[in-house]
Amino acid sequence: MKATTGAAPVRGAALLWLLLALAWLSPVWAEAQGRLWRISAEGVEPSYLFGTMHSEHPEVIRLPAAVEHAFARSEQLVLEMVLDETAILTTVQAGLFEPGRDLKSVLPPNLYRETVEAMADYGIPEPVLRRYKPWMIFSTLMLPRSRSGLFLDMRLYQQALAADKPVAGLETAAEQIGVFDSMPMADQVSILRDTLDNRDRFEAWFEDMRRVYLSGDLEALAAFSDRMMGDIDPALVERFNRRFVTERNHRMAARLQPVLRQGGAFIAVGALHLPGEEGIIALLREAGYEVEREE
Repeated sequence: MKATTGAAPVRGAALLWLLLALAWLSPVWAEAQGRLWRISAEGVEPSYLFGTMHSEHPEVIRLPAAVEHAFARSEQLVLEMVLDETAILTTVQAGLFEPGRDLKSVLPPNLYRETVEAMADYGIPEPVLRRYKPWMIFSTLMLPRSRSGLFLDMRLYQQALAADKPVAGLETAAEQIGVFDSMPMADQVSILRDTLDNRDRFEAWFEDMRRVYLSGDLEALAAFSDRMMGDIDPALVERFNRRFVTERNHRMAARLQPVLRQGGAFIAVGALHLPGEEGIIALLREAGYEVEREE
């Protein structure tokens, strides 16, 4: 989808975080249907792999009957990371500049003023904002403003705690945040600039993505991704995709091995970590597991 007259000349970079709501999608997959998958291995109870979306929309957090059943029969919940206070604190601390450097020193004056105005709508005063790194700001601006904080993964986390199910993470908060925190400052500034240029469009784009996600059609998500990523600098895409998706897919698939050998787990990760030649489903099949669509 190319920029229309009057739009920012490069808006694609700003969609990187928007697509993080689903992670990413590799090229169209021959078996790209379904959000819930059954993982079987000889001699153990099956586990379930569920693709999530970072959203608190009622239609997203309302789980289909098959997903509720799989969750209820599972003995533990496995998330990308445990969503506890430690993870939140780690994220906040990583998103702040160390003393001696601040946002005003890394942004051009016009972009800094625009950022201050945009974040004032979120109740962030300038003296506080000056400590924020650009990735912390664009991650705030790109996603719909939270009302309840009960996005899908958090809903599953709280449901597991209420049912006294153990909860484990495939990554630490530091590992996840490191993907963003290690981005070159030039990339962070570029994405922030594009975010501010296009933030009035994010709500509509996010709603389109939500509808496609709920359909369970990952091929349609691939088409959506292709349209929305058409303007991104290919080098930035490659860097981001390698760090945020491919490397993490391999890490999570490897760390799932002892979980799957034990059996009886409900595993919830971003939906677009599932498909593709280096997606989690393919990697688990290569490791000898039978992975079949459940819903």
